[in-house]
Amino acid sequence: TIDLGEPAGPRQILSGLAQHLPIDAVRGARVVVLCNLGSKKLGGVESQGMVLCAKGEGGLCFVTPPDGSAPGARVSFEGFAGEPEQNPKKLAKKKAWETCMPDLATDAEGVACYKGVAFATAEGKCTAAVRGAPIS
Repeated sequence: TIDLGEPAGPRQILSGLAQHLPIDAVRGARVVVLCNLGSKKLGGVESQGMVLCAKGEGGLCFVTPPDGSAPGARVSFEGFAGEPEQNPKKLAKKKAWETCMPDLATDAEGVACYKGVAFATAEGKCTAAVRGAPIS
């Protein structure tokens, strides 16, 4: 489960990262989560979001929020105005994830970016230890 600061409590999010990361690296990790996707069953268990990771020559690692970010802090992209879509069915129809994913990557400094614009919370930029790598 992942605490996103929601009144309903932590979300159950399945990731398939067991083959890439030891459990000690996963447990208690601060991560960036894509939350407004519809729930999906994976292996018969409901997953309520997607953990974002960068994967490249340096391996696989979480995209992490900046220090001081509260659980559930909203990530935004300067120059891309708008509120998050609240209806997961509309996102599915628009194929939002499939459209955005090719433009998600870390830059040479490890800053997570969408179309070259940093993922950011009020506390700063989101990063990953793997540089110059796609995010999924």
